[in-house]
Amino acid sequence: MGREAADGGFRYNIRTMPPLPEQLGPVKLVRQIGLGKHCQVWEGLDTKARNKQVAVKLIVPAMAKDAGQRKLLDHELKVASSLDHPTIIKIDRFSEEGGLPHLVMEYFPAANLKKQIAAGVEALVPKLQRIVTETALALDHMHARGWVHRDVKPDNILAAEDGQVKLIDLAIAAKSSGFLGKLLGSKTPAQGSPSYMSPEQIRGEALDARSDIYSFGCVIFELIAGRPPYTGADTNDLLNKHVSAVVPAVDAFNKHATTGGAKYLRQMLAKKPSDRPASMRDVLQQLRSIRLVERVAV
Repeated sequence: MGREAADGGFRYNIRTMPPLPEQLGPVKLVRQIGLGKHCQVWEGLDTKARNKQVAVKLIVPAMAKDAGQRKLLDHELKVASSLDHPTIIKIDRFSEEGGLPHLVMEYFPAANLKKQIAAGVEALVPKLQRIVTETALALDHMHARGWVHRDVKPDNILAAEDGQVKLIDLAIAAKSSGFLGKLLGSKTPAQGSPSYMSPEQIRGEALDARSDIYSFGCVIFELIAGRPPYTGADTNDLLNKHVSAVVPAVDAFNKHATTGGAKYLRQMLAKKPSDRPASMRDVLQQLRSIRLVERVAV
């Protein structure tokens, strides 16, 4: 049977799912490297490209015929095809073999930040500045191309030992709402991950880059504190805290957080978009001028 995920989604237990074929068309599946609510991610070898290492994102077999999940993969390819930046994962193609829809994409051999945070934030300090700078570059590029990621979280950021970053999972990215959309108050489904959603995202309001700035602030907070800014007894409690609770001070969780870094995080996590930095370009400039955590000699 499946099991409930921490964010309320349903995760499938791979031991009870139908077995996958060893090969999807020209791609040989080597090993599973990720499991989400509706998709698996595998390391593979693309035989039509001289056994090049690739990553394969496929819908779990139990949901392979789900039109909504297929649409998400197709949308993710569309978004990725409009982007071109070394900090964003590249997607080669959408394919279907044996009734299994999947994406073939760039393989980047690094753990996501959620796993690395769980192992201890102290180990991240030497590469912290590079991680946040490269993530900001990725988001700035997306915003410049007119997209809001809408699911910025540690799980969706891969980081190598030297701090090199790849932003992944573009499935729910949406076009930034322009002036007219905001003026008319257009509503959108409240999609995202509860621990990192901006107040306006929770309310289903029109979104722009400042929503990703809020989510990115939550990620930086967790990189420093070892936990997200808000936790709750249940999902509703958690979402209500994003909307109305006082912004916590990151230096209350990590005494080595700098005063300047803590102050800037409070601005990124402001409830009103107008009180946050105006753009990711502004965030990037500020992150390059301050230190988030003081390095302590061991």
